[in-house]
Amino acid sequence: MAGNEVDSKITRWFITGGVLMLAAINASWMLSSRTLDNHECLVSVTAREMLESGDWILPTCNGQPRINKTPLSYWLVAGLANLTGKIDEFTTRLPSAISAVLSAMVILYFVSQWLSFRIAALSTAVWVTSLSYIRCSHIARPDMVLAFFIIVCLMSFYSAIIASSRKSQVIYMLVFWISLGFGNLAKGPAPLAYVFVPVLSYVLINRQWKMLVKLLPIVGPIIVMVIVLPWPLAIAHRMNWNIIIWKHEFFDRFFGEYARGNYTVYYYLGIMFKYITPWVAFLPMAFVAPFYKIWEEKRPVMKFLWLWFVAGLVFLTIDAGKRQHYILPLMPAMAILIGILLEDLAFGRKAYTKIFARSILKGHVIVMVAGAIGLSVYVAIVKPQLLISIIMLGIIMIAATFIVTILFVKGKPAAACCVIFSGITVWFMVSFAYFSTSLDENRFSRDFAKDIASIVPPSDKLIAYRGASNKFVQYFGKVVPVIQDKSLLYERYEQGDWVVCTSAFLNELTQDNRLIEVYYRERTMIKIDDIFRMVYYSIGARTGKQDSGGSLFHKSETAVKVGDNSEFE
Repeated sequence: MAGNEVDSKITRWFITGGVLMLAAINASWMLSSRTLDNHECLVSVTAREMLESGDWILPTCNGQPRINKTPLSYWLVAGLANLTGKIDEFTTRLPSAISAVLSAMVILYFVSQWLSFRIAALSTAVWVTSLSYIRCSHIARPDMVLAFFIIVCLMSFYSAIIASSRKSQVIYMLVFWISLGFGNLAKGPAPLAYVFVPVLSYVLINRQWKMLVKLLPIVGPIIVMVIVLPWPLAIAHRMNWNIIIWKHEFFDRFFGEYARGNYTVYYYLGIMFKYITPWVAFLPMAFVAPFYKIWEEKRPVMKFLWLWFVAGLVFLTIDAGKRQHYILPLMPAMAILIGILLEDLAFGRKAYTKIFARSILKGHVIVMVAGAIGLSVYVAIVKPQLLISIIMLGIIMIAATFIVTILFVKGKPAAACCVIFSGITVWFMVSFAYFSTSLDENRFSRDFAKDIASIVPPSDKLIAYRGASNKFVQYFGKVVPVIQDKSLLYERYEQGDWVVCTSAFLNELTQDNRLIEVYYRERTMIKIDDIFRMVYYSIGARTGKQDSGGSLFHKSETAVKVGDNSEFE
């Protein structure tokens, strides 16, 4: 008996290590290989200026107050930069990667408590191999940090609801309220909707109004206010209560009066399939599964997860300021539901018969093999130079599905599941290695900014005409004041300042030939066909050509005139 317990414990630790290894690899693989995009540079530039000024209260981006978002992401990046010594791609994205791995640990822990360790391992593996996890862990926006705190909030809430002792209930609810507070520091006030819409829906549907009294309804909000309120109060004081931007961000955006998304009402129905890739086929099954009594003791958990996802989806659908990454905090609930289905298909066979499970498997094998072959043929036609890379990815996909099929036929579902998840991870690693750099449009803006930084002496001042993107400011390395008025620009130029003008505004500045051009770079043109777009967006890269080309001007006769007229295809 003792030996079996030891073996079981060793196996559990081995599986836990394997799942968390998948989480770490998928969150950190080639984390710094792509150039920071414009939105990421809002974080990196703000964190850099926070360190340079020593002011951790009032964030600035390119010298201008940046209070649109709550400051936790800036603080995390600035804190890490104190350890690494610089703010670069790795440091800026590391908080997202760490939050992603922590989210996997949270799911593994709570689902083990609710259901079983096997379901927890499968659910976590589904989450860490989904596109939503891989993509958002590699982006420096605060969304993955936010998602982590949302996950902790909602899973703590359900654990408090089902807790058998008052002590456990209090502990879980303390975790709930603390996480809600830090979630609002990450991207407030979004957590209020992400958390309370599904929570109140659950309480209403299950008629557990009396339970609300036991969930620390007085102490909890006080904890949240202690965590959240000091920063906005300090900012309001510093800004003389000129905080209209918060009204725009928090209310006008929701009603579509500010930064409207301009997407259809069913926008997120497509995004949820995209973000759960490659587990797309299981999503419709997960949607209807909680309504079947066959799940027995699993149904309460499944209903909670269903409400987490659906109630959140309804709220996002009503929101007029739609963005695809807003769905991220909902995806862990769907990943867990799919994990429950996979466990039954592969092991339990209570809800699904063996024949049905085999049919699903055969369907996946046929689709994946046909997709691998079809994709290779398509690439051979439109982009023959990528054929070898695509063939390699196709071979990985076909080999994995073939091995999985053999293992299932031989009655080894545990080994088959290991191959599935590791195969997806290998496919991701290979595809990222092949395409992340070649499809990185932002690198041209980075190179342009670095070229300018190498020419302008550190002691001199550089100003920009009409605009400079956050990418330019990040890779130039200093604040670049933006001048809108030509007469003021000429005055600064005559005083010895350097002037940079990007491609978008170059024609109107060079009409009167009053400036001496010392550096010129052709605006980069990249042709991206359908296959490029598919891979490009699947790895989470962003387009951005605002300043991939332009000119540098200076009146000094000692400045060397150089040029780069190349076009990149």
